[in-house]
Amino acid sequence: MMTPKTDIFGSTIRTFGIAAPASSCKPEELCAGIQVLEQCGIKVITGKHLFRKGTFSYLSADDSFRIDDFNSLAENESVDAIICTRGGYGTPRILEKINYEVLKERNLPVIGFSDITALHLAMLSQNAGRCVASQMVARLPESMLSRTTLSGMKRVYRQLDGTGGTWNKVGRKLVALSGDQTVSGGVIPVNLTLAAALCGTDYMPSMKGRIVIIEEVGEPVRKIDRMLNQLLYSKFFHGAAAVVFAQFTDCGNSAERNRLFLDFADRVNCPVFRGLEYGHALPSLSFLFDEPCRIGDRSLFLQ
Repeated sequence: MMTPKTDIFGSTIRTFGIAAPASSCKPEELCAGIQVLEQCGIKVITGKHLFRKGTFSYLSADDSFRIDDFNSLAENESVDAIICTRGGYGTPRILEKINYEVLKERNLPVIGFSDITALHLAMLSQNAGRCVASQMVARLPESMLSRTTLSGMKRVYRQLDGTGGTWNKVGRKLVALSGDQTVSGGVIPVNLTLAAALCGTDYMPSMKGRIVIIEEVGEPVRKIDRMLNQLLYSKFFHGAAAVVFAQFTDCGNSAERNRLFLDFADRVNCPVFRGLEYGHALPSLSFLFDEPCRIGDRSLFLQ
C-alpha cells in the first residue's frame, strides 16, 4: 500500500471544497488562494454560487445559494474538507438549513474563523463534523509568509490526521488577569460578536470544562462590554476552565479595553488571561475545536 502523499501542511487531505457561507471575497483573492492550495498539491472544488450576489450586498449570495453550495460540498464524497473563502457576515442566517447529519456521518472538517464561529458553534452543539479555526482562502497567500501562522496551520492539519505530537508552547507571555494557575481543557476559539449572536439559541454548546479563546475586530470598547455582559448573563461562561482574550484588532483604546478585561475577570468564576496571538492580525494561531489545551506558567500549550 502506498503512503499517502502529503502537502506542506503535513496533511493527507487531498481535496478541499471552497464555500462562501458569509461574505464574498474578491475574485483575485480567491484565485490567489486557490493557487496556494494547488501549489501544495491540493485539488480544489468550488461552490457554484461564490459570486452570484443577491438581495444584500454584504452576502456572497442569497441564503438558498449559500446553503446549496455548502451542503453540496459536504455531500460530495471526493471532498475531504471544506474551507471558507472569508468571514464577514451571513453564516448565522443559514444555520437551520445546514446538513448536520452529513457532517456527522463524514466527520468532515470545516475550516474558518470570524463569522464562521456561528457555524462552528452550531456544529459543536450538534456533535457534527470537525471545527477548525484557521486561515481562510482569501488570506492564504499572506498567511504563508508568516512563519508562526504557517507553523500553526501545519500543526492543526496534523491534528486532523491524528498525528499530534508532544506538548508544545504555542502561546507565550500570557498576562494573567485572575487565577494565575495551571488549567486544562478542550479549546474553543470564538469571535465575540458571533458568540453573543447565538445566545439563547439551540446552536450554543456548553463551555463547561473548556478553555474559551475570544477574538474580535473593528468594534469599540463599549460594544465589547455589551457583548461580554450578554454572554455573562446568558451563562455562556458557566463552568468554563478559563477564558483567554486574544487579538482585538482595531477595537478602540487598548488601555481602556484592558481595564474592561480586568473588570470582566472580577466577574467570572474562572481564570482569565490575555495576550494570545489569534484572530484577524498576523501572526495568528490555528486550533482544532476541543483539542487538549493546557495553560501554565503564563503560556498556552497544545500538542
